[in-house]
Amino acid sequence: MALAPPPLPACAAVTLAHVRAASGDHWNAIAQLTARGRATVSGLHGTARFDDDLRDGRTARRFSIAVMGPSAEIDDGRHWWSQDVSGGVHAYDAWFPRRRAITMEYLTRRAYLDPQPAARITCAGTRIEDGRAVTVLRIVPPGGTPAELAVDARTFLPASVSERLPTTTAVTRYNDYRTVGDVVLPFTIAAGTLHEPEDGYVFDVSRYTVRPSVHASDFTRPRPTGAPVMLGGARTASVPMVLDGAVMMVWASIDGHPPMLFILDTGGHAILTTQTATALGLRPAGAGVTGGSGAGTIAVQYARVRSIRLGAAELRDQPMLVIPYPPAFSDRGRGRAPIAGILGLEVFERFATRLDFHARRVTLTPLDAFAHRGSGSAVPIRFQEDMPLTEASADGHRGLFGVDTGNGGVLLLFGDFLRRTGMFARYPAGRVVIGHGTGGENTARIERLRRFALGGRTIDGMPCAFTDMKSGALSSWTEAGNLGVFVLSYFTPTFDYANGTLYLDPGSAPIGLRRR
Repeated sequence: MALAPPPLPACAAVTLAHVRAASGDHWNAIAQLTARGRATVSGLHGTARFDDDLRDGRTARRFSIAVMGPSAEIDDGRHWWSQDVSGGVHAYDAWFPRRRAITMEYLTRRAYLDPQPAARITCAGTRIEDGRAVTVLRIVPPGGTPAELAVDARTFLPASVSERLPTTTAVTRYNDYRTVGDVVLPFTIAAGTLHEPEDGYVFDVSRYTVRPSVHASDFTRPRPTGAPVMLGGARTASVPMVLDGAVMMVWASIDGHPPMLFILDTGGHAILTTQTATALGLRPAGAGVTGGSGAGTIAVQYARVRSIRLGAAELRDQPMLVIPYPPAFSDRGRGRAPIAGILGLEVFERFATRLDFHARRVTLTPLDAFAHRGSGSAVPIRFQEDMPLTEASADGHRGLFGVDTGNGGVLLLFGDFLRRTGMFARYPAGRVVIGHGTGGENTARIERLRRFALGGRTIDGMPCAFTDMKSGALSSWTEAGNLGVFVLSYFTPTFDYANGTLYLDPGSAPIGLRRR
């Protein structure tokens, strides 16, 4: 039986009483709020629509931004769906987003306004935020993740909500409150991260619609767009795999130009280097930032292309990020074709993708026509953002690992996992190495793991990098680590995002590792 939350401390009870008085006392008469207005994302402008179900806590956030195109995040009450700018859809269904959804639903319902809120609420002090004094309450709904609600000490209206994410802290700020009917609502909503507020959106509301009943159709799974085209009646597309050490690439044609080399990255997005965009005659727009395995961030713009073609498979009318990667990213040496960019989520969300390292082939089958016929194991994959995660174990310690075909190095184990399991202490200090990824450098020490198990197979003596990054993708506290092409080459893997499954058929000897 679930335990009742403890009584509200006096400081929280007084603050929330002030919030109830300041924000209006007719919330129970509202079933749904719909906000429409203008949005800015990465320096690009467009429109947005936010829907909140005040009965069940469901939410829908829809954007239509120039160059990027439509995107959405929708909590339908059972699943949290993400539709990225390519039009593809997948669920955020790993343990962390499932728990975070409980907290988001609690906040959406304004359940903290109940005189006896069903959550653990404690006082977290005061601070200055955006030039104003705020009182901070820490809220933990049963089964949810913690959130900090900052209340303006002068107006007693919510100023922000902060949530610790796997690699950063998300902050949503509320400003320009106005009275709408019998309640007070923010007309400016800005979301970003604590240290990179520009890595998000600003939503300027033009009008709210207050509904006495919920329109259920506003909270359904987004409909995927941008269906793949199979040329010449082909059922599958088979393209050569280019391996440079454990860096896996494919040839792809953009807008009918001669094929260029792209890293095929399970958790990545369609990216062009600045040099490639210039060579293709594209004019990128926007002014955003993005990050990756490095400790920092890098600038990003957007361009839209007519087609991305991999053999007989084609995606049409797609946005691509344009990133000024340094020459070390693309240069493969004299006489060798440079790397033009990255292809990722937009491919895997539409095709079952089989990687045959022995034959050096990548086979793409539209997801709606795919049926696995191999003899290997099937392991579930889940998402907390855009990279698939699966369970594996290091020295008998189980955890979630990112399955990252953009990782051209050894198995990575992350600092929080290494501390929780005592593995930092059990292994001697190995050789320190410096790696490079989106956002800059990362550091690790090389060890040889006693055993690693994935999909029913145990591998002894696998080279492994122990990393203890404090920022970037390698700092995640919700994941044990990251396995890339080197680990996957022990198998013949097939990614089936539609069914949340990674098939691991038998493979030949693993590929070697070497520098590009």
